[in-house]
Amino acid sequence: MEKKRVNVITMGCSKNLVDSEVLLNQLEKGKFEVAHDSNETGFDAVFINTCGFIGDAKQESIDTILQYAEARERGEIGKLYVMGCMSERYQNDLEKEIPEVDKYFGKFDMKAMVDELKVTYHPEYIYERKNTTPSHFAYLKISEGCN
Repeated sequence: MEKKRVNVITMGCSKNLVDSEVLLNQLEKGKFEVAHDSNETGFDAVFINTCGFIGDAKQESIDTILQYAEARERGEIGKLYVMGCMSERYQNDLEKEIPEVDKYFGKFDMKAMVDELKVTYHPEYIYERKNTTPSHFAYLKISEGCN
């Protein structure tokens, strides 16, 4: 049986990168083939981890969502999910303005994201992640949000 493929796109800060790495680890433990910030097509699902605080980063997040919504419309990707700060802060507005997204998740919806793909959520792995940075460094998340 061929593994399903998931791409996680990270926008914004290093805190988002850590959240993306945790999701990648959960999905990889669930037997998915995972990629980070890939430009390839053909993924069964794409998660876009958004920034909702810095003006330029918000615009970049919206542009990226629209780009992948178009790819989904062309049949180049399967499901499209949005997560992160922007999704947390503006979920109702985003659902109205960009209905092409299959589902929006808040920052603390890791279990729901994993469940959405029919993968068993492993709380014991919540502090493990799939590092996407070069092997000589990694980010340590010590707070939530931009406050």
